[in-house]
Amino acid sequence: MKIIRRLVLIVASLVVLIGIGIAVLYAVVDEAMLKQQIIAQVAEKTGRTLTIDGPVGLSVWPDVAVRAGGVKLSEADGKTGFVAIESLRLAVAVMPLLTGRLAAREIEVDGLDLTLIKRRDGTLNIDDLLGSEKAATQVEAAAQVEPKPAARAATAETSQFLHVDIAALALRNARFTWQDEVAGKTTKLSALDFSTARLIADTALGTLSVDALKLALKGSSGADSFAFAIELPAIRLADKRLESRFTGALDVDSPSLPMRRLKLPLAGNLALDLAKSSADLTLDTRLDESKIALKLAVDRFTPLFFNFDLAIDQLNVDRYLVPAPAAVAPVAPVAKAEAPAGPAAPASNKDAGKIDLSALQGLNFRGKLAIGQLQARGLKVSALDARIIAAGGRLDVAPLQAKLYGGSLNGSLGVNAGSNAFSVRQNLEGINIQPLLKDLLQKEPLEGRGSLSLDLTTRGATADALKRGLAGQAALDLRDGAVRGVNVAKMLRDAKAALRGRQNTSAAADGAEKTDFSELTASFRIVGGVASNDDLAMKSPFLRLGGAGDIDIGNSRIDYLAKITVVNTSTGQQGKELDDLRGITIPLRLRGPFDKLSYSLEVDKLLEEVAKAKLDEKKAELKEKASEKLKEKLGDKLKGLLGK
Repeated sequence: MKIIRRLVLIVASLVVLIGIGIAVLYAVVDEAMLKQQIIAQVAEKTGRTLTIDGPVGLSVWPDVAVRAGGVKLSEADGKTGFVAIESLRLAVAVMPLLTGRLAAREIEVDGLDLTLIKRRDGTLNIDDLLGSEKAATQVEAAAQVEPKPAARAATAETSQFLHVDIAALALRNARFTWQDEVAGKTTKLSALDFSTARLIADTALGTLSVDALKLALKGSSGADSFAFAIELPAIRLADKRLESRFTGALDVDSPSLPMRRLKLPLAGNLALDLAKSSADLTLDTRLDESKIALKLAVDRFTPLFFNFDLAIDQLNVDRYLVPAPAAVAPVAPVAKAEAPAGPAAPASNKDAGKIDLSALQGLNFRGKLAIGQLQARGLKVSALDARIIAAGGRLDVAPLQAKLYGGSLNGSLGVNAGSNAFSVRQNLEGINIQPLLKDLLQKEPLEGRGSLSLDLTTRGATADALKRGLAGQAALDLRDGAVRGVNVAKMLRDAKAALRGRQNTSAAADGAEKTDFSELTASFRIVGGVASNDDLAMKSPFLRLGGAGDIDIGNSRIDYLAKITVVNTSTGQQGKELDDLRGITIPLRLRGPFDKLSYSLEVDKLLEEVAKAKLDEKKAELKEKASEKLKEKLGDKLKGLLGK
């Protein structure tokens, strides 16, 4: 009974004290004075200017409630706007505060408008606010001030029993601007709405419970805009583990996209283990007809390292790439004239197409990528399987396997951001070369099925530099195909005419023409973007073709001398008409840019071959006649010796 009586007295005393406090507050505090005190405190602590254009309201029972409108805080210069709030309301129950509990009826903020700026010197417009806190921390650390035991116990007790219970939390129609003066880009978020139902947290138990969390926002960056929304039915944190399932959507509008708009539905699960500093995420989405499933496991947060497994059933990357611009015809030169003084010519575009690999710096992850059907830059592959590792500014894809054009691919790729270096090692087996080249290069110079191997390295800051820096080796082995664009049989018939006219003949490549072969092999040594070959071997029923020359990849040109020999004139492409050329090596020069190759017969060398062939034939004839005469003389002598 004594205990109950004492509790009643304590409660009664508290009620009296609270009543007196309310009376004092209502009597002493008025709106103008409250505004002035708040503005003065902000100016003293931050050096910034605070203005409150709207009304300020305060009530203390049964809730401590604060209402304010038209709140603005300046930049450090005291003039430029930094943050503005149209209205805010905070209502906290009084009685729970007496037991170390924060019970808020509602926390509402409407019309928040915040601007963050990264200046050209790398500083932020909030550095003065962060700096003061940082400076205070450094001062305390330098002084090595230890809190008194009583204060330490009080702090521990306060944090141990802090209990937060918020009935509703809402942030409505917020706007956020990120202005990066270094990159020259501005990103804006607008119509940002964030809300929850009941939110309960207990620091002593390390628990958190949030019901019905919703986030929706719109944003823009340059000409691109997007909308994002996500809903989590519940978030639960216990034993330092947090779990939640979510649904949402991401919409992107961009004039740089061929289809202008992308829509991605989102569904997944998130789990955090704060004790181990790890996280697991599963995400399912759909991009047009593509189904995408991602599993992400974060092994550590600092420095960040994660593993991923990304599976896509089908993906057409070309659908989302801007088509390459059509080539512009060169303008005919005009006569020079004295031009009046005017503005300077535009800056050189030597940095156009620069390859920036800085995003690889600091990345650390391992992953698996699997795509059922893929089209990218015209190339079509299936059953793509890749293992990817990023660390120390390097990205390595090994192995990289896929099926394509009736065959298979197996190899690796490497990228080094530190030196802008690339490596490609690939073996293609059993491929149909014609559709591969058509999709990859929009050209069909070869037909046939066989193998292609590449072992290449390069480095450079632009695509042109990469082509000029190519080094390594390559090899080609095809069977039962054709070289398109040239008909060797026809050119050999022209060679017969050239022998009579004694002049070189040339022609542009013609896609309708082709030369069949049963076997084609060649290897290339590549240095400085130039691929050199001296072991070309092409066989067909009536001819053999070898050659040597260079393919200048850096400048997209060819200079190659092929040597053709007719071996069988009874079969093949109109072989009987070439009987006169059998056994003669016929030189064929390929020269010019990739898109305008020309073929020419070098008749002067052909005449040398013909003369040599005739000389050899005459020598053989004379040798045969001499042999016959020798045989006759020996026969006569034998007859004399035998007496016949």
